Amino acid sequence: MKKNIVIISGSYPTNGILTLTSYFSHSLLSNKDFKKKYNLKILIFNENLYFKTKKTIFNIILFLKNNILNQNNRIHKFAYTAKQFIMDNKEIEKYIHLYSKESDFKKHEPNIIFPTLIPSNPRSYLSIGYIYDFQHEDLPNLFSKSEKEMRDRLFLKTIRYNDYIFVNSNFVRQKILKKYEVSKNKIIRIPFLPYIQHDIEHNVINKIKIKYEVNKKYFIICNHFWKHKNHEIAFKAFSKYLKQYPDYQLVCTGDINDTRDVSYFKKLRKKYKNYIETKKILILGVLPRKEQLSLLKGSIAVIQPTLYEGGPGGFSAYEAIAFKKKLILSDIKVNKEIHHKDVFFFKNNSSTELLKIMIYLNKKNINYKNKKKIIKDSQKNKKILGLFLYKLINKIN
Repeated sequence: MKKNIVIISGSYPTNGILTLTSYFSHSLLSNKDFKKKYNLKILIFNENLYFKTKKTIFNIILFLKNNILNQNNRIHKFAYTAKQFIMDNKEIEKYIHLYSKESDFKKHEPNIIFPTLIPSNPRSYLSIGYIYDFQHEDLPNLFSKSEKEMRDRLFLKTIRYNDYIFVNSNFVRQKILKKYEVSKNKIIRIPFLPYIQHDIEHNVINKIKIKYEVNKKYFIICNHFWKHKNHEIAFKAFSKYLKQYPDYQLVCTGDINDTRDVSYFKKLRKKYKNYIETKKILILGVLPRKEQLSLLKGSIAVIQPTLYEGGPGGFSAYEAIAFKKKLILSDIKVNKEIHHKDVFFFKNNSSTELLKIMIYLNKKNINYKNKKKIIKDSQKNKKILGLFLYKLINKIN
């Protein structure tokens, strides 16, 4: 009889845990031995279906469906409930389920659940928690006192009540070992194995570029406009870059709202108003994933100016390396865990250093990478990640 592995998904379409869920699920389902021995269940938290949240829940379902099943469908109507939508789509119902309370996922009789924060106690299953970063300690000015205290309590309970802990980097792993009394064997670092779940054709890239008025030559930043993502240093460097290369653009995708500093984007937009109005800097907001990846693949390079990450480079670095794009990355400690020939590090928070690399890459003859090579490397990484997770599940179960 097959055992049940339950993955708890994130609660927002652009949430890092949701992206992690997608990577985990896709790689596990590509492992034939896993499918013979285990059932995979992906649970999405669905406390209510009020009008304001309805579209969000549908987008989460669609995101997982497309990435797990290698599809590019879109939902155009939200005429009925998310539960009914899942029931009407048997290929989704096999893997994706909704839950609003613990009893909803207990009915799936899980043997292991992950990545979770605080599991029930006592319980009949193994749980793997997830610690994403210690930003509230390393960048305390971005958090209120109550937020810092809340995160401290949450992390302590996550470490105490889970059987194992997932982390995205050695950087976070070392912080846990230093801060808490915990065995090294309890912490599991997820290997850095970026891969694409489906490739983007060049004719699709051209259509998306036309749609958003993107020129032939452009750099791209795929981050939310949170203050620690440090868009300002990139804007400063790019404004100087335009003096030498006026035909370029800087394309930005991601949410413009930073709940911890609501004035951040407004100040940034005001300071660089001329560049934004003349469409030298394009602020495109949250895009459908296929469109975001199309623009990323068509860029000269991906810029990641972040001041802080829990995993090397964040997921935009994963995507850049998966598509074999040049990646310009701030040299913070966690980012230096990436060792790749297409990564160019600049001194953290230095627009001058960033500008030098942008100019250097402009002088190089950068063409699209060979599609067969991209697919081959992605398949290899997916296989390695799937095998890693499969062996881990076998070992602890």
